[in-house]
Amino acid sequence: MDIRAYFRALLDLFYPRFCLHCNCSLNGLQELYLCSNCKQQISYASDTHCSRCGAVLGPYMTSTVQEGCVICKRKSFYFDSITFTAYYEGVMRTLIHKFKYARQRFLFSILNEMVIMQGKLERITSNIDIIVPIPLYWLKRMHRGFNQSELLSIGIQKYFSKPLSTNNLCRIKSTISQTHLSKGQRRINVHNAFFVKYPAFFKGKKILLVDDVFTTGVTASECSKKLKEAGAESVHIFVLALAEYND
Repeated sequence: MDIRAYFRALLDLFYPRFCLHCNCSLNGLQELYLCSNCKQQISYASDTHCSRCGAVLGPYMTSTVQEGCVICKRKSFYFDSITFTAYYEGVMRTLIHKFKYARQRFLFSILNEMVIMQGKLERITSNIDIIVPIPLYWLKRMHRGFNQSELLSIGIQKYFSKPLSTNNLCRIKSTISQTHLSKGQRRINVHNAFFVKYPAFFKGKKILLVDDVFTTGVTASECSKKLKEAGAESVHIFVLALAEYND
């Protein structure tokens, strides 16, 4: 047994490791946070989804960036396209919940690694001028200790070497959780919740707007509206996971 394996076995003895999703023991294994079985269960995004709303496209469905697909072509969004890493279910849902609500901040490095390895962002970052995370209200950020979207943005910025703006787009209204709200209620909840302090900074820019989960697109669209009003040329959404929503 080499020295690293010895210390790992010693740590496992005093600090046993368990899979974050299924809770099986990871002692004696190379995996640190997820077992190999749970890793294989992550539903990564395929190429057959609408680039405007993220909806899965059937074999006879078409989609364009301008008009979207049959699901979203009558919907009004202020952003131009959406890219995501995986679907918000199973293992990915567990990881995001532990990251955000259990304050397991260390998980951002694992989630960022998934983002980079999945490769979706490489197709659009060459056409991006600046990365902007969706902001949290200052009181919620203080309570949580971090903004999950900002941590994801930092990981993306470090890998792709793009400028990052974390303080210009601000959330100026304390909103309630969107989780149990209808789409109409969500729209009212985030109306005028965001503000751009220095509009000239975003003028003419192609922006990558980063968040953790996309459900109805209401929050992303409201942020995009403010960025477009500030003069942004385009806003492209990147989220860690796309959630299914039944309106």
